[in-house]
Amino acid sequence: MKCTISFFTPNTLVTKICLLCLIKLFLSISLIGETIQFSLHDGSALTDVGASFDNTDSISSFTQDGITLSMEALLDDNSALAELNGGAEGFGVNSDGLSDYTQRIDNTNGQEMIIFSFDSPGILDTVDLRYIEESSNEAILSFEGGKQFSLNTETAFSGKDDFKINEAFLAGQQISLYISPLASENENFALESISIKIPENNASILGMLAFILLFVSLRNTFSTFDD
Repeated sequence: MKCTISFFTPNTLVTKICLLCLIKLFLSISLIGETIQFSLHDGSALTDVGASFDNTDSISSFTQDGITLSMEALLDDNSALAELNGGAEGFGVNSDGLSDYTQRIDNTNGQEMIIFSFDSPGILDTVDLRYIEESSNEAILSFEGGKQFSLNTETAFSGKDDFKINEAFLAGQQISLYISPLASENENFALESISIKIPENNASILGMLAFILLFVSLRNTFSTFDD
């Protein structure tokens, strides 16, 4: 008996095509996750999510689809001087002082900011704002230890108020939304929603891929038997 041992080489066109399709399928599925939208304002009033954060002057949380969003309001980096606040105009920060836009994020009394985080790693997909009117120096979204995004009419979808971020974050990583230090006096905007993607558990996909690769490998390992 003669046995020829060969390494795993997909030596037929069908095998190659099947492997390429399988790998492509695996890569595409592994990038797909559950999309969760935390909508705080619907354009005319607070949602249930927004209402749960309304008038809170410390870190507050809301859980949706198993993911917890935590938020806090600050004025000049001081949480004791601000609270999360919303209403008909939008969702923002109510800070100590006169003439504040209480349902927006502004710079009337100093630099207002909302800091938020999630209890699971994921991808911040989009952020939807209101009252974005400037082509520069308006809103800023900053990831702790990571990237910073300028949100204005030049970076929005078709000059509107929604923004594609597509940035990964870690569980507990702080993300800050605030008025630009270079913004004009009394500049302001409001927050409507935050959409994230949470990667799915791909253990079953990995198992399927391993099984098929093993099957093809064995099929090619004992490729010929001659008596």
